[in-house]
Amino acid sequence: MDYITYKRFKGKSISGEINIPFGTILQEREKFLYLNGKQICCVTSENGWEHFRPNTDEGQRRQAMLEKLYRWYEKHGCGEDFVDELWPGQENGYWKNRLRTASTERLEKIYQEKFGVMPCMQ
Repeated sequence: MDYITYKRFKGKSISGEINIPFGTILQEREKFLYLNGKQICCVTSENGWEHFRPNTDEGQRRQAMLEKLYRWYEKHGCGEDFVDELWPGQENGYWKNRLRTASTERLEKIYQEKFGVMPCMQ
């Protein structure tokens, strides 16, 4: 699957220092992202989440929802939204990880609960 850089990545990758501009396409193989054959990072690493998303309509829609939900939770706190009882089978209790790994259907439900509408895609 191809991934797209939605936020410039400049820093240390698995293969060394790198500067990947916005809009650059990377390839995913066995859960790692590659650019021109060089291994960049794991898809689920912090760098993976913060800079790259699947290059699909669903990936674009999910990223738009995630960015807005991140801002909402950073401002209002998490309350009881991410308690283990509501997320059975999830070992990682970090709220961002739970949002990132939620199904698109669940992410849309959370988004609608917080904002009352679905995001407008351009």
